[in-house]
Amino acid sequence: MNENTNTMPPEEQAENDRDARAEELESTFSYDGYQVVRKELFAHLRDPAIVIRKDSITFNTACITGLEDVVYVHVMFNSDLKRIVVRGCDENDKDALRWCIAKPDKRKSRKMTCKPFSELVYKEMGWDTECRYKMLGYRISFEGETLYVFDLLVPEIFHEGQKRKNGTDQKNAQETKPANTRKGFYPDDIAGTFGVPVEEHLKESEVQQMDGYVSVGMLTGKTIPDTGLD
Repeated sequence: MNENTNTMPPEEQAENDRDARAEELESTFSYDGYQVVRKELFAHLRDPAIVIRKDSITFNTACITGLEDVVYVHVMFNSDLKRIVVRGCDENDKDALRWCIAKPDKRKSRKMTCKPFSELVYKEMGWDTECRYKMLGYRISFEGETLYVFDLLVPEIFHEGQKRKNGTDQKNAQETKPANTRKGFYPDDIAGTFGVPVEEHLKESEVQQMDGYVSVGMLTGKTIPDTGLD
């Protein structure tokens, strides 16, 4: 009995099978049912971020580096979208805020004391004043400007360290607070899901207009540039 001389080598057969499967997937593919997995669910130590405490805000070094040469910024808040937007500005612009320490050889983040602003944000978001909240920043371009957008609806939450207490108060605090205040967690509606549907993700990713955003100065009544003296 003659052997089949037309038998295809295994490697070539496997490649043909993959090509056929790829064609099948391409012909039937749609985004229906897919969710874009949240970036927050992955390690993001070097990503731009803002940390909001009950009396201050801090932008991390990655944020500062992402807006090259920017020392002063406008911070804007949108109560409908629950977002904070940051854009660079000149030192003498109305409501300009110094967001970093600028030296000849480098720039680094700084704590921006802003208790009135933080209190408004905590009240708006219904946040726990015994926690700090960290949001990742998304760097986008809008009308020729580079902006950071921070979604306050997707916070990583950290319990703040507790001051020393005596007796029963100290015991209760130890029972209700985690020992490691450096370990963050997400709200259940975020931690228990992969992300949002593709179409919703596209809508959330678009900043179509600046209407609805107000500057920190408009929000808190601050009318002079921040001098950087806390």
